[in-house]
Amino acid sequence: MSSPGLQGLRPWIIQRVSAVFIGVFLLYIFVVLITHSPLNVNDWAEWVSAPYNNILIGLFLIAVLWHAWIGIRDIILDYVPNVVGRLLVLTLLGCTLMGSGIWGFKALFMVFIK
Repeated sequence: MSSPGLQGLRPWIIQRVSAVFIGVFLLYIFVVLITHSPLNVNDWAEWVSAPYNNILIGLFLIAVLWHAWIGIRDIILDYVPNVVGRLLVLTLLGCTLMGSGIWGFKALFMVFIK
């Protein structure tokens, strides 16, 4: 079920780099919540619509989806022995993650254009 580029060191490095980015971004969100405390929807929309925040949120979304794909894919490859079942579960996972990514970027784009 594995193909070149999806096994070994490369996914391990991608998952570690994405985990570091996710952690740093969550720390940034924590600092923003403490210092600026955007409490209503207008404050959040203004904060998200700033170009650097919008880009960081988009990169965060990509990092979370990529991190989830690698982690759950490894679990599926380890615990689903049937090749057809594995393909079905991986397809469902891929569709779910792609749908989540499309939904997230649509929401991000809608806030950015307002």
